[in-house]
Amino acid sequence: MLTLATYRTTIATETQREVRRLDREEVALIRACQQGSEEAFRQLVELYQRRTYWIAYNMLGNYDLAADISQEAFLRVYKAIGRFDLKRNFYTWLYQIVVNLCIDHMRKESGGRAARLDDVAEPPDADAAPAGSSVESQEVRERVHAVLARLQPNYRTVLVLRDLQGMTCEEIAEIVGANNATVRWRLHIARKMFKDAWEGAYGTGTED
Repeated sequence: MLTLATYRTTIATETQREVRRLDREEVALIRACQQGSEEAFRQLVELYQRRTYWIAYNMLGNYDLAADISQEAFLRVYKAIGRFDLKRNFYTWLYQIVVNLCIDHMRKESGGRAARLDDVAEPPDADAAPAGSSVESQEVRERVHAVLARLQPNYRTVLVLRDLQGMTCEEIAEIVGANNATVRWRLHIARKMFKDAWEGAYGTGTED
């Protein structure tokens, strides 16, 4: 879908800088964290901070709230990392925490209410803005999040993780606790819902 693809290019540089790894270096960091190393945990945060932030932002459409969600996710990781099984994928565990926090917020605060465009604030500083930000990309970003806000949490989640964050359906299945077929079905429905909502609000001029 053109609208999502266009928006994704504005955040791709930020989210792709952090290579999702389960290599010896990361395992060593996690083990050091489990042994109480605050420096190792700081490095782990640096490795994943931008990606967790953009997942939260794309789920909720609010910069300040995304920062709060990201911080809370790492706090929960810090408290639970001693019990983390190194046979698991760390990043899917972390992103699962982020997604669950976002869904909890959506259900608690919005109750299904669509966000207003003025709920989507400007970036608090230059570092928070997506790569390639401009007046045009800001307009696309606001429109995308206004439409995403209309989707139910389970559909919004798979659409954000697949079409904006570029995760595979297998990764998403692990994060949301569903099988691959269910994720693909939700994604199909979510894309149709997004397309219909977009065309209803903005017409078909920028759609393929």
